[in-house]
Amino acid sequence: MDHYIPKRRVPVTLWSNTLHGVPGHIFLDLDAENHRHQTIVEKLNESARFLAVAIGDEGRSHLFNKAALTRVTIGRTVIQSDVYSRSFLPWREEEVELLLVDGTNLMGRVWMPLQRESQRVSDYMNQLGSGFFVLLTSSGVHLLNAASVAQLGLAESAGAPLTGGDSTIDRLAG
Repeated sequence: MDHYIPKRRVPVTLWSNTLHGVPGHIFLDLDAENHRHQTIVEKLNESARFLAVAIGDEGRSHLFNKAALTRVTIGRTVIQSDVYSRSFLPWREEEVELLLVDGTNLMGRVWMPLQRESQRVSDYMNQLGSGFFVLLTSSGVHLLNAASVAQLGLAESAGAPLTGGDSTIDRLAG
C-alpha cells in the first residue's frame, strides 16, 4: 500500500556537464506531524539515485541522476529555511574558491554543520562523499555535489607562506 506524503514545489535550476541552467521545481516533503519540513539539501542528499523535477509550463516530471549534477541553484523567492536548516546545532561558514569539473569557478562561504569544534573544511568535504553541500555566494545560494569539486582553495593558511605572501585564493584567481 502506498503512503502519500504531501509535497510542495520549490524553484531551482540544475547544472551539469550537459545541462546548462535547466529551470524547474523540485518537490519537498511536508511533515505536519513533526512541524518540520524537508529542506532542499536534505532532498538532494536522500539515498534515492534520481531527483524528480517538474520542467516547463506543463510541469512535466523528469528524473535526473543526482550523481551527474554538479550544482543546483536556488530560485530567488526561496527562503533560507527551505534550503538548509541551521537549527540549534553548531555550524560555521568558511571562505573558499571552488573550481568544478565543468569549469565553473565560484567564490563564497561553505556552510558546514560542525561535528566537533576543531572540524576543518577538509574534514567536512572528505566526509561528504558525493553528497551536496551549501555554498553562499554574492549571486545566491548554490548546492554543490562534492564529487564535482575539482579544486577547493581555502582562505586559511597552513603555517608560513610558501611564496611571497600570496594567499591560496589569490593564486587560484590569478
